[in-house]
Amino acid sequence: MNTPHAIWHDPIVAEIHAMRERIASEFHNDLAAYSKAAEAHCRSLGFTVTDDSRAQHKADDAATPPSHT
Repeated sequence: MNTPHAIWHDPIVAEIHAMRERIASEFHNDLAAYSKAAEAHCRSLGFTVTDDSRAQHKADDAATPPSHT
């Protein structure tokens, strides 16, 4: 039976929340700065980082005026 007031603690979830708070503090809640640092770290490990083609297609579509045929 589920009790609505039971406190459930998962150490893995707690660790994830603590890590998220540490990263947010380290980068002053700046997601772009964190993303750049994460990308640089991945590159230093030898990973190939590619751009998301979906984002590029959206930018291209926004820049192209609609054709009226």
